[in-house]
Amino acid sequence: MNTYSKDHMYNLCKKHMKQYVLVETTQGDSLQGVIVDLDDEHIYLVTPVFQEQQRQFYPYGGYYPYGGYYGYPPGVGLRRLILPLTAIAALSLLPWY
Repeated sequence: MNTYSKDHMYNLCKKHMKQYVLVETTQGDSLQGVIVDLDDEHIYLVTPVFQEQQRQFYPYGGYYPYGGYYGYPPGVGLRRLILPLTAIAALSLLPWY
């Protein structure tokens, strides 16, 4: 696997700011999201929570013991992730559907 310098990843992320991307980490994970911010050490992504995660329903009507309402857990929809630039192995653009 190729490893790129932190400066190379910074410039690549800066070029694709506010775009929907696929980030592959050095640990082998793949994440989809929009780059919303960037600093010298980190990339900030907003990632979607996919339908199969959203459809998990909790019983008892509108009660969920840790927050949320109408039987669904909190945080459904989008989440923000912060990744170190040194943890990024590859970054590529994805089309919007």
